[in-house]
Amino acid sequence: MPPVAQVFETIGTAKVAKSAFEAKELGYFRDSDGISMNKDRLLFDAKKKALELVAAGYKAPEPQAIRLPGISGKTALDYAVAGFAQQGKATPHDIVVSAHLATILSGGSKDMTEETTEDELLKLERTAFMQLVRTEGTLERIEHMLTTGKPLRN
Repeated sequence: MPPVAQVFETIGTAKVAKSAFEAKELGYFRDSDGISMNKDRLLFDAKKKALELVAAGYKAPEPQAIRLPGISGKTALDYAVAGFAQQGKATPHDIVVSAHLATILSGGSKDMTEETTEDELLKLERTAFMQLVRTEGTLERIEHMLTTGKPLRN
């Protein structure tokens, strides 16, 4: 549960890395990921890395089974968000978005003893996205970001 709670907080609070090094600390990058110090070299460095992987016979990793906290984990995350709402730290739409995020990160309706796959998690994510994009609160956030360049807390 601790790694799930950490990811939930990182995503739920929309933490933004101010540097590649901070992105590694937040878990957005792996320790093995390269960093280009010159943005003009970014595409060159990425292409070079891709060609090195091909030359070394890169194979995509095998899908792995994942154990997530399940329904009890979702309940714990929902409870934490309810506490934030009572403290005024979460808006009504934050609660809606957080409920979907908690469902995904806890593995949906599975129990903590059941394994899930990356494909199942991606399906949960797509379902949540399609539900959220139809809500008034999400549409308001999108429109506000496009017109002002700033996030909306609604």
